Amino acid sequence: MTDRQLIELGARELAARHGFNLDSMRQRDFEYLCTRIEESSGILISLSTIKRILNGQYNRLPQVATLNAIAVNLGYANWQAFKTAKQAPIPAPAAKAKNRRLSYPLIAAGIVGLFLISLLSFNYFSAAPSSTPAPNGAAASFGIRRTTANTVPNTVVFTYDIDHIPGDSFFIQQSWDRHRRVRIAKGSHTLTDIYYEPGYHTAKLIANDKIIKTLPVSIPTDGWFFYSKESLSRGLPAYIHTSTPTRNGILGLTSQDLVNNRIDPDKPQVILYTWFPGAIATSADNFRLDARIKMTDLRNTACPFIMPEIFCQHGLLYFAATLPGCTGAGGEINAQFGNHFLDARSTDLSPLAIDIHSWHNIEMLVKQQQVTISIDGKPVLSSSYTTSAGSITGLGFHSNGLAAIDSIHLTGLDGSSVYPR
Repeated sequence: MTDRQLIELGARELAARHGFNLDSMRQRDFEYLCTRIEESSGILISLSTIKRILNGQYNRLPQVATLNAIAVNLGYANWQAFKTAKQAPIPAPAAKAKNRRLSYPLIAAGIVGLFLISLLSFNYFSAAPSSTPAPNGAAASFGIRRTTANTVPNTVVFTYDIDHIPGDSFFIQQSWDRHRRVRIAKGSHTLTDIYYEPGYHTAKLIANDKIIKTLPVSIPTDGWFFYSKESLSRGLPAYIHTSTPTRNGILGLTSQDLVNNRIDPDKPQVILYTWFPGAIATSADNFRLDARIKMTDLRNTACPFIMPEIFCQHGLLYFAATLPGCTGAGGEINAQFGNHFLDARSTDLSPLAIDIHSWHNIEMLVKQQQVTISIDGKPVLSSSYTTSAGSITGLGFHSNGLAAIDSIHLTGLDGSSVYPR
């Protein structure tokens, strides 16, 4: 297979893996793929690039870094591993027949020819650099300054210097959300932006499609903080303030809490319960989360869900419990553990289905990046991830209705207590 044929094969497999038809993909489908690829590989692919690859509209082969990112999302170590797996070997009888007919000089010439072809192919793929070094050894600078203490909204002042960095387009992206990306230009050195949600964010300085600098932006709460959004990934938050977030030892909100904050309880939305400590130390690769959960107040929702989530320095760890019949594609019912994303389109998540209106004990156990999810004492899902998630930066419970959370314990396997403190 030629390099172009391999890329076309990878494009088809990428679309199929996430449940798309190449001939009927829409703008949001391409955006979805960009997000999933970045989460799995840490490499940013622009929307225009992924469109060209999937539509076969390119004159020059994509950069090897781009192809590596796609291969990682498909479950391979890199693009070379994908190529090796997809190249059909010569059947054994045919290979033996060829060996009998070929002379040693021809075999030697063939080996030399293959070596030269491989060398030229490698040089071709490596012609476009995967990084963005400055021409004279200079590096981009990237800094931040918060204008307020640990409050939201919170204005952050970014300072940067990209004057000597090669590239056609530059951006600052304040977190994982690609929609929160702002174009910047050479000759300018300051950008202000607003963080509307608390948490441990990672701001990114981007040249073309390459992340060249990252900075942590921590906005802790040191207490439970509640807000609602259009969905988990869209919309600005509407903050929910209550003087009694815990009633009879159970964490939760009521419809009246929403009304008191001028939020319509019958409006389709997700409610986020979040807690972010001021200090982080416990490993996100070795911990146990235990809690009791149930839905307490529902509007007319076909597929209610509760999503326990551990926020980390590098990625997320979460899963969603929902009703039987609601674990397929089309909703918010996915799971992610570090750099391993479990898409409901291509993963059977039915073991996570429960009667969400009743109390259930849930456990997330992570040991050396091996994940086990248990419900009512029974293991229901196992997974793993390969890139360390760093330290635990926060805890959350999200739902598309009102949820009640009881008996929350988040502890490191070293005996440290993250919550309660």
